[in-house]
Amino acid sequence: MLAEIAMFIQLLGMATLAAILPTIIVMCAIYLIYTYRVQIWWFIKGIMRAISYGLTCITDGKAAADKRLLERK
Repeated sequence: MLAEIAMFIQLLGMATLAAILPTIIVMCAIYLIYTYRVQIWWFIKGIMRAISYGLTCITDGKAAADKRLLERK
């Protein structure tokens, strides 16, 4: 009997965590995105520039990639 009660309490706790934790994580993510959106946008632009530079290096060569990089600034 005691084991069944302990298992029920454990199940109730897991169900509560399964319902609350994702909500807290999503709320924290929304807050961080809203607070640091300029820095996040700067980081994403940097990643996109690096990918673009890499693809240009592969397709047109390093000289063309450097030329396009200097044209943007």
